[in-house]
Amino acid sequence: MSTESRPRFPWPWLVPSLVLLVGMSAWGAAVYPELPETVPQHIGPGGVDAWARKSVGSAFVPVFLYIATTVLFAGAAFAVARTDPENELPSAARTGAVKRPATGASAVRQARAVLVLNAALGTALLPLCAVQWRTTRTAEVGWWPLPVFLVLFVAGLVPLFVAARRDRVEKRRTTR
Repeated sequence: MSTESRPRFPWPWLVPSLVLLVGMSAWGAAVYPELPETVPQHIGPGGVDAWARKSVGSAFVPVFLYIATTVLFAGAAFAVARTDPENELPSAARTGAVKRPATGASAVRQARAVLVLNAALGTALLPLCAVQWRTTRTAEVGWWPLPVFLVLFVAGLVPLFVAARRDRVEKRRTTR
């Protein structure tokens, strides 16, 4: 298959992550002037246990973390979407050394799932933003941020597992 007919990167599936990124940035910029002189640096089991002086670098850690995650996951999704599927390789070139999608449709499905996981991670960072950008200095952190993060992270993994399972089923069909 020529590279011109290769599946395109699923740009619409990146939009939720970009919207989250813009929203997080706007939220942080809006509350930054009202933040106390020290902001949470580390949250432990008993609440905030380390503080940092207020600066763009310390206050916007969740945003910078999500930018890095979005770049990494978008790159991974791009690579998956552009991978030569197994059904397009000559039988002599097929080895078990590289895990390839079964078909071009499977590659796009997996790329979309990676982008959904990234959006779920961005949503899971919102409780961290709520703690990071409180306008009063308090070490107390409610019980809810960690379970919310974990539920959203696991929810983001579901499409990835579903795409991998569908790919496995497609491989069985094409090798018969």
